[in-house]
Amino acid sequence: MNQSSPQAKPEKIAIREGYYFLIIVQRGVVTHYTPDFGLSHADFVKRRVGTLPNGAWVGSATKNDGILSAVNSFTFYGNQLPGPAETQKAVQEKFC
Repeated sequence: MNQSSPQAKPEKIAIREGYYFLIIVQRGVVTHYTPDFGLSHADFVKRRVGTLPNGAWVGSATKNDGILSAVNSFTFYGNQLPGPAETQKAVQEKFC
């Protein structure tokens, strides 16, 4: 019988260098994601949740020069700056 301990961390999802995942973060957790970068952020949100929930953040998780980071959706925020600290932490917990 295979038991997992309560402190076992879920496996992280690998992002290859230069690749992107579209993501939604809510309350410090990546709640939705896809490697299908052919979607716009607007289409991704529409397909996954309909409309972006109040307090949720949408953007991209990416790895460049070995550094994993979250970047704002231009469509939703008008810029592609790094996402807020809570979002960066959520990305570090979900991806590698």
